Amino acid sequence: MASKLMIRFFVAVLTVLTCFVSSSKAQFIGCRAIDQITLEACNVLEKLFIETDGYKWRNSRGWLLTNQPCDWFGITCRSSDWPREITHIDLSNNNLTGVLPGDLALLSQLISIRINNSGPGVRLRKLTSNIPASLGDLEHLEVLSLGHNAFTGVIPFELGNLSNLRQLDLGANQLTGPIPQRFGQLTSLQYLDLSQNQLAGGIADTLKNLAQLQHLDLSNNLLSGTLPRWIGTFQSLKLMDLSHNQMYGPLPEELAQIKQVQWLSLANNRFTGALPLSTVSFASQISNCNLGETQLCIPDTHPYATYDQVCSLTRQRSCKICQGLDCDTLEALYDSTSGESWIQSDGWLASTDPCQWQGILCNQKGITSILLPNNNLSGHLPQSLSSLQHLHSLDLSNNHLQGNIPEQYGSFKNLSHFDLRSNQLTGILPFDFALLGTQLDQCNLSMNGGLCVPNRGQYLQLNANQICAIPKRNDCVGNLFVQLTDLNVIADNRSVKLTWSTLQPSSMITFVIERTEPYMVIGEVSGSSESPMTFSYTVNDLDPGMYSFQIRQVTSSGANQLTQPVTVELHVEDLVTKSPYPNPFLSETTFEFTSGTHGSVMIQLYDLLGRHVRTLYDGTPPLHKPVSVRLSSESLSSGIYFIHSSLNGRLASSQQILLIQ
Repeated sequence: MASKLMIRFFVAVLTVLTCFVSSSKAQFIGCRAIDQITLEACNVLEKLFIETDGYKWRNSRGWLLTNQPCDWFGITCRSSDWPREITHIDLSNNNLTGVLPGDLALLSQLISIRINNSGPGVRLRKLTSNIPASLGDLEHLEVLSLGHNAFTGVIPFELGNLSNLRQLDLGANQLTGPIPQRFGQLTSLQYLDLSQNQLAGGIADTLKNLAQLQHLDLSNNLLSGTLPRWIGTFQSLKLMDLSHNQMYGPLPEELAQIKQVQWLSLANNRFTGALPLSTVSFASQISNCNLGETQLCIPDTHPYATYDQVCSLTRQRSCKICQGLDCDTLEALYDSTSGESWIQSDGWLASTDPCQWQGILCNQKGITSILLPNNNLSGHLPQSLSSLQHLHSLDLSNNHLQGNIPEQYGSFKNLSHFDLRSNQLTGILPFDFALLGTQLDQCNLSMNGGLCVPNRGQYLQLNANQICAIPKRNDCVGNLFVQLTDLNVIADNRSVKLTWSTLQPSSMITFVIERTEPYMVIGEVSGSSESPMTFSYTVNDLDPGMYSFQIRQVTSSGANQLTQPVTVELHVEDLVTKSPYPNPFLSETTFEFTSGTHGSVMIQLYDLLGRHVRTLYDGTPPLHKPVSVRLSSESLSSGIYFIHSSLNGRLASSQQILLIQ
């Protein structure tokens, strides 16, 4: 009987203990016996655990099991007498899901909150709903990292009250609306990541106050508007990623003032226009730079000649830094007078404002003066200069200009000073310009041996014996040119042969062979013949590349006439490889090579330790035709690789690429 009573007693005790344990799991008893933090602070942590499904966290060591909250996983307290203040919460990559309680703001001494929910295995477990606006009350907060969750709604503007904040990461959420204007008050901010959301509108102007910013990532949003000029004030910025947005317009030249940037991506936007030379020079020095998938371009003109590819952009013939009729006119002057060989050409074709170019003066109406004396101009005067109707002064004296003065120059309306003395101009001075010359305050065309004014016909009505310092002459009878046909150029190994024909006899004519870029006189052939004939001239000892030639007829009176240029390419006798694009890359990259020598080509991929990874190409390509090679990131780890290209067993080039995953 006693044994039965004993058994019943133990069963009863076991039942009571079981009920006690069950109730202890349902209601945390530690907060009643707390010996580290206040009851209020403990209740905040308990709510954080319950509302973010703490029983499914990856690591919940100590949570709701002990009365020592400062020892719970992810909790750091300030060492001091009771009560201890909670200063750091770090639950990143810990499978939190549910709603982040706004009661965290009651932990007034918090310095950092890190609940970045990235990493493998947590992709479906995210914090949702809105970011609590009450977090803006944490005046001591320096780090707020809530990236890779599923927060929705707008970014609380109250976060702009966190004056001590150094790092703000809200990337990879589902946030909408604009970037709060109040973020301009975060003057201590060094790291800002709002990427991979659905933020819209422009970049808030107040952000210009973030002078200490080093990391700015606004990529993969719906941001629009232009890139503000004040972006150049970010002197500490090392990373700026605005890629995959809807931003538009030209890039401001102030961008080149960010001297410390090491990563720059503006790709996949609607940016347009040519890059100023200062921006190209700046961007070419950035180790990781991408401006691809935009409408930006690099001009194919002399100041940019050393920049074949910059930030995934290549030089384009149609790309112009300066837009408008005046810009086109000045560009024609630059091109037709061998601007690449000028002594001084500061700013020409390299900046958006022609009024800042060497020798150009302007007023509110437009260009008023072109002053380029003693500047090694050669070639011909473009007809389009006559479109500059506000032009007062044109001084191109003491240069090497050739050919005729265009008839259109007689239409200048506001011209008062015209000086082209000491050049090599030829032909009859057009009557309309001769008439204008008698009305100018100053006009000097002296010391141009082939230029003359007739003393006959309508010129007789011009009472002056000299027009623009040129006396009238009875022997000024014009030009006698022959018609040229079948101008061809044939490339050989290191030489080209030019051939042309005349349709009628020629007398006292010299054919001068000229190269156009850069301009130089190559040689000459006598054109005297009693019947039509074919002429030829061979240019030897040329390096591989593109060449352009023209034929100038020069008569005995000094008049001359030019043919249209003809172009020929001498192919490179080696293996030429272009840079991979994109680089860095995520899933795949491509690059081209061209072989100028018949033989086998092998393209191989090596890792940073010099180990062979894979062969990308092995074969005999066609001569002088580009071959495209694709490199997939499949089975490759993130890191630096090298592409080695060999021709007939000889290493021809080595290129570095970066895979980011």
